Amino acid sequence: MLARPLPFRALPGSTPRTPALLDALDARFRTGGDVPDPDQCNALIHLARLGSRPPGRPVGAGGAPGLFMWGGVGRGKTRLMDTLGQALGPAQVRRLHVAELLAAVHRSAVGGGDWAQRMDTLLGTARMLLLDEFHAYDGADALILLRVFESALARGMGCVLTANHPPAALWPDLPHLRQQARHYLPLAAWVEEHCTVLRVDGEQDYRERLAADAPPRWWPDAPATLPASSPGGWREVDFDGLFRQARGPADYTHLAAARPGLLIRGFPKLASEHMDSLRRLVWFLDAAWEARQPLAITARASVEESFSGLAPELAALLGKDLARSRSRLLALCRI
Repeated sequence: MLARPLPFRALPGSTPRTPALLDALDARFRTGGDVPDPDQCNALIHLARLGSRPPGRPVGAGGAPGLFMWGGVGRGKTRLMDTLGQALGPAQVRRLHVAELLAAVHRSAVGGGDWAQRMDTLLGTARMLLLDEFHAYDGADALILLRVFESALARGMGCVLTANHPPAALWPDLPHLRQQARHYLPLAAWVEEHCTVLRVDGEQDYRERLAADAPPRWWPDAPATLPASSPGGWREVDFDGLFRQARGPADYTHLAAARPGLLIRGFPKLASEHMDSLRRLVWFLDAAWEARQPLAITARASVEESFSGLAPELAALLGKDLARSRSRLLALCRI
């Protein structure tokens, strides 16, 4: 079934279960007629090796206990991770977006209990932590993530992380943030020590390809009422009301879970004044993508113009997230 670019003997930690799990992962990935590209084939092999790792295997016994997949937007990293989660089943995996994980850790502090008890509640009896869109742009968040990973490792858990850049390149290289990088560097070093860092970065943006034939529901200079051909019965919200008020990732997760579609009116040409709004837009689009929430946009400009006016420093700070967010936004405006 799978064209295997790497033999199993090249992967420390392979077990007799690895080929069977690999075939199961391959079959799930190919559902709907999709064929994995070479980078995705390689990732499936590493996922099969990690997923077949016996529960509780100590550190250093048979290969790295984690896998860090990085690459451009729409390259299938989340889908690959979720293929493993589906194959292992919900009892064996704890699957979270990084914002969900951080919010859950903060909530656990309110309920009291020591750290071990809080991790028991957060991680349960799962043997694999799947964490999508790994990043940390705040020193406190970096320290929390490091502590969670250390706890997961102590419990014998494996982990799979996805990101758009390798671990050392995820902290923004901006003058006012360089001093805080010292809080992030131990986290990056932990990931590089305990995870196989794997590039999944084929030439095709599959998210764009799958939606190429459908025009996005993005209407510049839209009238007060939508055309008759547009989706009806959706909840309508204003951009400023959604992104210029104090909200956190948990608020957007709740909004996305409510469904059905969301019509966002008055999407602006993004500029430096939208710094806080951009943060919230990134959080919202990650949550909406997780929920596959259909979107429609009335805007003041085209998609290209709306994302082209950022100041260089702001683009450098959020560029890693905005490329992903723009891709997800257009995909959600087509489903």
